[in-house]
Amino acid sequence: MSPTPTAPVIVAPEPLQAFGPRASVVSSAVRQAAAAARAADSTRALTEQASARRAAAVAAAQSRLRAAEISLAAAKLADASAHADYAAAVSRADLVHALRQRAGVTAEASRRVLATLIRGLMQQSGNSTLDVLLDDRVDHDLLFQLGTLDTLSRLTANLDDVRTRVAADVSREQALEKQDVAAQDAIAAVPVSAARTAVAAAQHEIDAASAALADLARSAPAATAASEVHPFPAPPPVTDSGRLSGQGWTAPATGRITDEFGPRLVHPVAGVGDFHRGTDIGAGCDAAIYAAADGVVEAAGVLGTYGNWILIDHGSGVATGYAHIAPGETLVSVGERVVAGQVIAGVGNTGASTGCHLHFEVRIDGTAVDAVPFLALRGVNLGT
Repeated sequence: MSPTPTAPVIVAPEPLQAFGPRASVVSSAVRQAAAAARAADSTRALTEQASARRAAAVAAAQSRLRAAEISLAAAKLADASAHADYAAAVSRADLVHALRQRAGVTAEASRRVLATLIRGLMQQSGNSTLDVLLDDRVDHDLLFQLGTLDTLSRLTANLDDVRTRVAADVSREQALEKQDVAAQDAIAAVPVSAARTAVAAAQHEIDAASAALADLARSAPAATAASEVHPFPAPPPVTDSGRLSGQGWTAPATGRITDEFGPRLVHPVAGVGDFHRGTDIGAGCDAAIYAAADGVVEAAGVLGTYGNWILIDHGSGVATGYAHIAPGETLVSVGERVVAGQVIAGVGNTGASTGCHLHFEVRIDGTAVDAVPFLALRGVNLGT
């Protein structure tokens, strides 16, 4: 009998271990990368949200500032109108008051003449005639029946004329007295005080809006600021050593400062740099631009976003620049010597500009510096 064959024992192969640890490492790295990506996405989203909120805040602050500037312009116009009305009312009141006083003097003189004639008539005709003369109810024809003397007739005729004149003078005096009172009321009705209050309130709102923008600028995140591209970087710091302090200086234009020297939060127009190298003065279109000090014209022509531009060399490494000049209103040429306060151009809107104003620069050794403290140290205050 043949033996029963034994079934082969099948042993399950052990799992492969060769790739186990490596697969675990790879899986962990993938998870870490995914987590890092999610964290980066979250950070990016938060950054974008913060940037959006900041941009909205800046836009709101700028809108508030523009509205305040419009309100200030309207308030100044109303204030100027009120002052003009007040001046006209005062002038009229002074004239009316003078006429009233003159009329009073004339009326008083007429009364004295009348009294003199009455006294003369009394001397000629006796006391009984006085009662007749002073009684307006008696017909004047009766006066000629009171005596036969020629002198009495002449006095009586003169008295009638004088009484008419007195009545007219007194009537004029009374009319001017009423006009005098009305003129004083007109002066009191001019809203000068309210107009001044409105100007002050509008200026306060501009100051508050400007402060809000400045706060936004100071609170800009350092990382964000460092990552921005500055096609026109901030100039290196320059110390004002007081050069040309003894030379006569004057303001280059009359008007309020509308943009200061320093970094820009938002570009007002395309093409301008992130750093504002000058001080903008909001003078009106075609207003005069003055040379800030004696010097020689170094440049006069078109210069990129500056539009029509003048650069004056004052010597000792100090120069001043004037931008956005109106077309055809450059009044000096290269090489020409100018004196402080000389009109060199008219305010315009050429180049990258949002409206008529003067962009004024001060340069020391070719580097732009803040014009406000520079001129303040030389006795000139920019802006009104």
